[in-house]
Amino acid sequence: MDDAARRAIETDASRFTARFYSHVDGGRLNEAGRLFLPTGVWHRVEGKCTGPDEVTKALGSRDASRISTHIVNNVVVDVKDPVSVEVTATIIAYHATPAAKGPATDAHPSGMFRSIELWKKTLQGWKIADKQNQGIMRFGH
Repeated sequence: MDDAARRAIETDASRFTARFYSHVDGGRLNEAGRLFLPTGVWHRVEGKCTGPDEVTKALGSRDASRISTHIVNNVVVDVKDPVSVEVTATIIAYHATPAAKGPATDAHPSGMFRSIELWKKTLQGWKIADKQNQGIMRFGH
C-alpha cells in the first residue's frame, strides 16, 4: 500500500470513531448500531453485545432523561492492511439533564476511557468488528 492510500484510510478511520459518538450523542442509536458488523462485538463496562441490534438495544437502555456528549481525543490510527484498521482514542464523557429551555446547566464529566476499535472494510463500507472501552478515570459527581 502506498503512502497516499494509507493516509486516506487514516483520515477516514479517524472520522469513523467520531461518527459513532456523534450518533450516540445525537440520539441516532440505530445509526450507531449499524456501524457494527453482524458479528461485531462491543465490550462495554455493562457487558458484551454483538451485532447492530444488540448495540442499538444497549444504547437504548441508557437513562432517557440524560443527555451526553463524548469528546474524542488523542486519536491514533493503525492501518493493518487495506481492509483492517485499528483506531485508539481517549474519550471524555459528559452527562446532563436536558433543560426546559436553553442549554443544560448541570453538565458534569462522568469519566474518561480508552476506546480501541477494529474496523473492517465491507461491501457496505467500514464496519466495527470489535470495540473495547477501557476505563481510565471515574469522576465524582
